[in-house]
Amino acid sequence: MNKRCLIIGVFAVIIFMASCTGDSNPGYEYMPNMYRSPSLETYGVNNINTMNARIPVDGTIARGHLSTFNYNSSLDGYLSAGNKIINPVEKTEDNLADGRELFGMFCKHCHGIKGAGDGTIKHAIYSAVPAYNDNEMIRRSGTTMKNLKEGHIFHTITFGLNAMGPHATQLSHEERWKIVLYVQELQKFDNK
Repeated sequence: MNKRCLIIGVFAVIIFMASCTGDSNPGYEYMPNMYRSPSLETYGVNNINTMNARIPVDGTIARGHLSTFNYNSSLDGYLSAGNKIINPVEKTEDNLADGRELFGMFCKHCHGIKGAGDGTIKHAIYSAVPAYNDNEMIRRSGTTMKNLKEGHIFHTITFGLNAMGPHATQLSHEERWKIVLYVQELQKFDNK
């Protein structure tokens, strides 16, 4: 019995020592692309064209391919948009009502019901959400919030600014212009 335990113990030690030889070769990898796939941002632009061979959903517009708004996210793009772009959506009661409804879904939580910057969500770093009728704060356009042009507002909704993220992926081209119509109404409103 002792001899048997000794033989089993010796074999166990030999097997244990053989398993710790230091050879770290993992062996053959089946489908290495599954293990080392390229890192792509969800909404980022990438240069791997074979991975973008999907048919777009009806009614969507490819990023950067708006036929009426071809400005980039830079300060120059912002200033050019403010000076050159006019809202293509007609100012009607229906469009203003749609703009009010969209504002309630996408903007009200930060900008407040009347656009006074007093929404329910506050950001620790950018705590001063602007009021649309503000006459005091100078903006990157060189004007006050009350005097922002429709192109400035559309550009900001499209590309975002400071803590406000871009909304181009959530709102269609027409929906953004309807929000611009409603924001321009809030610019006229006296919040005091």
